[in-house]
Amino acid sequence: MIKLFFETLSMIVIGLVTGAFAGGLVFGKGLGGAVIGGGTGAALLALLTMLFHFMKWNKAKMKYASASLLPGALIGGSQLLGFGAKGAVIFGFCNAIIYSTLIHKMVENHVNKERYVLYHGHYLNLFLLGSIGTFVAINVIGIIDHLVNFNKVAMELPFYLTNLAVVVVALLIYATGVLIKKRKQETWSQAVQASRNMLFILAAIVAVLMGVFTCTHLGMVQLDGVIRRVAGLVLPYGVGVFLPLSFGYLLASNKHRPVMGAVFSLVGGSLILLVGISVAPMLLLPGSGLMWAGLVIGMVMIMLSILAMAKPETHLFTGCLIIICSILSFIGAAGGLVVGGLLGLIGGTFIAAWNGVLSKTGSNDHDLSKSPKDIPTVTSNTITG
Repeated sequence: MIKLFFETLSMIVIGLVTGAFAGGLVFGKGLGGAVIGGGTGAALLALLTMLFHFMKWNKAKMKYASASLLPGALIGGSQLLGFGAKGAVIFGFCNAIIYSTLIHKMVENHVNKERYVLYHGHYLNLFLLGSIGTFVAINVIGIIDHLVNFNKVAMELPFYLTNLAVVVVALLIYATGVLIKKRKQETWSQAVQASRNMLFILAAIVAVLMGVFTCTHLGMVQLDGVIRRVAGLVLPYGVGVFLPLSFGYLLASNKHRPVMGAVFSLVGGSLILLVGISVAPMLLLPGSGLMWAGLVIGMVMIMLSILAMAKPETHLFTGCLIIICSILSFIGAAGGLVVGGLLGLIGGTFIAAWNGVLSKTGSNDHDLSKSPKDIPTVTSNTITG
């Protein structure tokens, strides 16, 4: 019953926020619509959760659909796409269908292969981080769209040089993919054969990009509108899907290496290093004091995070050092705008407290290295004669 209580509570939160957004903004009913919509959504999802539980139906698809309505509505109703309230409704329901079928199957498949861990609060995290990530991505794209005139930039760049750069980048990505495949294949021909689908996808992307650049130079297409709509659809959706799902993948990878803590401390160290870089021009001024701390501490935290992943047996040492560096970052680097220092503290704690399983090959090396004569013999107890 405790599990049912927390499941119902999570769905009430999801229904409350989604219903309030739909009633207040999508249908334009203001505060009254938000209150009615939030109450209706919370009650509906609570009843559905209890109904599915007592009828012993599969609740996973219903939870995925409920958690994905708001991120889809945010994308469809954004000014980047310009579809308004109808777009919010259509994209919300389409996103619910995608999550309850494709995303649900993908996660289930990866759980069976031990690549993903279903943790407590999975669906609530999927809703909260998916909605927040989608909202932030939409606003960032909107700001960039107002600041940069992509059509003017494309017209100023040489036509042939732009197309050549696209082809070179695609070839580099393909070569990297072949090298990765080669690690799992015996010959280069097998690696190339295994990368065939990637080659076709890259070729299609290159053809589309070259076509867009050509039409832009001929004045047939406004590049600003194309980038606004494509980026407004692809980037928020990608962030809304992979940001919340990343926790499950990190937990699965955390079994043999302190990946979870290393990622937190990497992000924290990067923020601290960013603060150090921003104040670097003032280091030569008299009285600069500890302004160098951001550069040094940020780089040390990044190196320690990488060391923790490369050498998991050093997790206690590296974790404690990361905690110390995070505390020191508040003195000379404003703690990486506070967020970096806090992430470093969390990541260092996760690394130091890591209790995973080291690779079995290392623990058995001593036994495997023994020669037959080093193994003690046991005398026979059989009586002959």
